[in-house]
Amino acid sequence: MKNGLRGLAAAVALLPAASMAENLSYNYLEGGFAFYPDFESQDFIGLDTRGSVALHENIFAFGGFKYLTDDVDLTALHAGAGYRHGLDARTDIWGGLTMEYQEYDWDRGGEVDDTGLGFRAGIRHQLNNDLELGIGGRVVSGDLDYVGFTGTARYAIEPDFKLFAELDVYDGEPGILGGATFEF
Repeated sequence: MKNGLRGLAAAVALLPAASMAENLSYNYLEGGFAFYPDFESQDFIGLDTRGSVALHENIFAFGGFKYLTDDVDLTALHAGAGYRHGLDARTDIWGGLTMEYQEYDWDRGGEVDDTGLGFRAGIRHQLNNDLELGIGGRVVSGDLDYVGFTGTARYAIEPDFKLFAELDVYDGEPGILGGATFEF
């Protein structure tokens, strides 16, 4: 009887860790379309892709690529390393340092680009087995410095395939993103 209770106690103690690893994956690729109406007098539309790879239980590498176009082309690329901390079985806070590259290219000629350091952080919460919610922020330094915020929802269609929708405020300009997430 005592061994059975000890086994049950051990299983209950380990359940949050197993649930955390199962629900909030840091091994994923995601991509989709982005639309930023009236971004500095442009109606930007384009592609947004991102990914993350867990290097350790709490450490992960992540990055992303965004290409938006109208009369001006905007290219943004970031890559870095982050740390996640589980608050409970369904909630993580995370933060990471990145290298950030941005380029604006005008159709009529001329371009400006910049590389700087960035800090990105957020909170992720698995609301139920199908729905994950998150908020995040980023601060990017350099000549093209800016601050951005996101609110994201991911809905599981299959265990490793989710649809996502995101509201992104990029340097004060709101945009919407939507696409798919593949976990591995």
